Amino acid sequence: MKQRVLTSQQSYTEEQLEMIEAIRAVGELIQDRPRRTVYRRYALVNDWPQPENIIRQFGSWPEALSAAGYEWNVDQQPEELERAPKYTKDEILKSFERYAQDVGSTITLKKYQMWRKSVHHAPSHYHIVKMFGSWHDACTAAGLEASVTYSKAELAASLRQAIEEVGFSLSFEAYREWAKRNNKPSTKALLHRYGSWSAAIHAIENEIRLSKQQAQ
Repeated sequence: MKQRVLTSQQSYTEEQLEMIEAIRAVGELIQDRPRRTVYRRYALVNDWPQPENIIRQFGSWPEALSAAGYEWNVDQQPEELERAPKYTKDEILKSFERYAQDVGSTITLKKYQMWRKSVHHAPSHYHIVKMFGSWHDACTAAGLEASVTYSKAELAASLRQAIEEVGFSLSFEAYREWAKRNNKPSTKALLHRYGSWSAAIHAIENEIRLSKQQAQ
């Protein structure tokens, strides 16, 4: 099988490189090191390599994370690395309150991620969205002004246009390529607003179906 060499001089097969890119894509989306259970959700939606196949290729999930550029403690057991801290709504809101004290009342995901690096045990974007449903809803609950580039109507219009042009059951990757070609809102913007790709697709596809029914 053809192999390519990464900058680390480690040689990987094309199949392994595809897996590494999928892990990195999820990490970029959640702005955190992806746990296996988190990665699985995105893999199912986007038809990416399943974690079991990745583990067979790399030996373990931590080894795969390491290949994708994520640091992990070799003294820890894999099952320990899979555990994620649990946060209540109050704990997340207190974290936002501390952010406001340190940075200000206007928040962006980028600013929050930068701040989070210097704060012990601050919840990740993934945990915040999982608890509140969306980044925007969490910021609103905390009384923070979420700085967003696009309104919900603009994001919905963009996704609706993509579905109408590309087709229903639009994949994450298909939209990302379409958005690049048409200079439309990014997948990150949609995820921040809707919480997950499946939630965004479900909401807009239902709107399209309802509009067609009303037009008949």
